[in-house]
Amino acid sequence: MKQLLFGLCCFLICNQVNAQGCSDAGFCSLGILKTNAPSTSKKYSLTIGANYGSGEQSTNTFNPYLEYAVRLNNRISGQLKMTAVYASGFLGSTFNVGDILGFINYAVKTNNNNRLGLLSGIKIPLSHSNDKNDEGKPLPLDYQSSIGTFDIIEGINYIIKEKWELNAGIQIPVIHKNKNTFFPDEYTDPRITNFSATNNFKRKSDALLRMGRYFYFKQSSITLKPNILAIYHLGEDSYENRLGNRERIRGSDGLTVNAGIIATKRFRNENDLELIIAAPFVVRDIRPDGLTRSVVANIQYRFRF
Repeated sequence: MKQLLFGLCCFLICNQVNAQGCSDAGFCSLGILKTNAPSTSKKYSLTIGANYGSGEQSTNTFNPYLEYAVRLNNRISGQLKMTAVYASGFLGSTFNVGDILGFINYAVKTNNNNRLGLLSGIKIPLSHSNDKNDEGKPLPLDYQSSIGTFDIIEGINYIIKEKWELNAGIQIPVIHKNKNTFFPDEYTDPRITNFSATNNFKRKSDALLRMGRYFYFKQSSITLKPNILAIYHLGEDSYENRLGNRERIRGSDGLTVNAGIIATKRFRNENDLELIIAAPFVVRDIRPDGLTRSVVANIQYRFRF
């Protein structure tokens, strides 16, 4: 009963928070940085999933994705993920492919009660982040399917006695292909003042730290993991003004803290169904990268074969 109440409290936190700013550029939902699943006898898996987020000025995003994984041996597995985004709001609606993420998970040898995993990967953008609305006007990054950066992603996962989990990671943009041309003064709607100019936007790196606690319900083959996720944006992002000079976006650096819960149902054929609900309660002052979210819900089904 204590375990169930603890999980329920975390769930209620996620649904009552009305702040904004999850600030996830992709890496907190990858491989072992999301959850370090137990071993399986199957070598391959195919995951179909979708993510819903409520963003700035009621901008709604729907993010379908596909993920393919292969277990090369008892220690090494590889995963490939492809995303897309449908966004809609008072400025219009767009749909486009997002990013390809490829990464390797490596399991370090530990004792039976503890597990250590390492992750290394890259993110490749599939668009230049400059979709426009029906009037031909550039849209802010909240409506774009990608931030338009090639990133390096590194992470570590440590599970203590199969109960407590600690994650740490970093995501570093190394090549900027963002060609967004959005300036808010092109619009007359007063709500546009909530969006920052992002012409030729350049984004700084993120560092991640997460702590979670696993609760196992063996009779129903359900696992719950309430968790707290902190993401620190390591510098101020910048854009190019109309005179061609680069300007820093004041307040775009800093800390975001999210509360979330992951529920996983494992079936007898080793397939699983996963549900994630999360929301922030500490946010950065300015979030020009379009990753503002007041609540996020994700559902996926993984086929193993």
